[in-house]
Amino acid sequence: MKARVLVLLSASVVAATACDSSRGIVEDTSTQMSTVESTVATEPVSFSRDLTQGNARFEIRTTGSEAQRQLTIRSYRGAALTTEPVRLDINGAVREAVTGDLNGNGKPEIYIFTDASTANGGFYGYEFSDRAYTPIIGPGLITGPAAVGYAGKDTYMLSNNMLSRTFPVTDGTASAASTDGAAATTTTTPGSRTITYKLDPSGKWVMGQVMDGQP
Repeated sequence: MKARVLVLLSASVVAATACDSSRGIVEDTSTQMSTVESTVATEPVSFSRDLTQGNARFEIRTTGSEAQRQLTIRSYRGAALTTEPVRLDINGAVREAVTGDLNGNGKPEIYIFTDASTANGGFYGYEFSDRAYTPIIGPGLITGPAAVGYAGKDTYMLSNNMLSRTFPVTDGTASAASTDGAAATTTTTPGSRTITYKLDPSGKWVMGQVMDGQP
């Protein structure tokens, strides 16, 4: 009889130990998950701005401090989100974030400009309706005489309900040959060029004025 009681007590101790061991594993897993969530939550915010247009409100945030960062745009009507947040990786630090309605259809647009120095870089745009959003693609490659001397490093801004794109240019100018027969030399005069664009109802950019700035 005593032997049977001892066996039962031993089994109870083993079962209790097993339960404690299982709880320990769950608690450790929970702690690890909390640590991961805490790390994500403490990612540094590198840009933050709230914008309104009409009854629409937008929260714009980027996180990270490297060349590539994470952009989040939340669209609200009152306190309610109207769509799933926009989330994407962008290149460069945000230089400016603005609202507009360049195509005049009454739907708010958000434009994000970064300091990315690559050709055609630094532009992110979205048009928002009540329940959705549509990407607005940048103006793209420059063609014709306006492209002479172009090498990227675009800077964008909104002005007079148009998009302005400014970039440095280098024009080569050949000087006259010297009197002793030496080859002609070539000098370069750096300057800048600004192109304005209008956004048509179909979402395409229409090139407007082309203006060269002084070196």
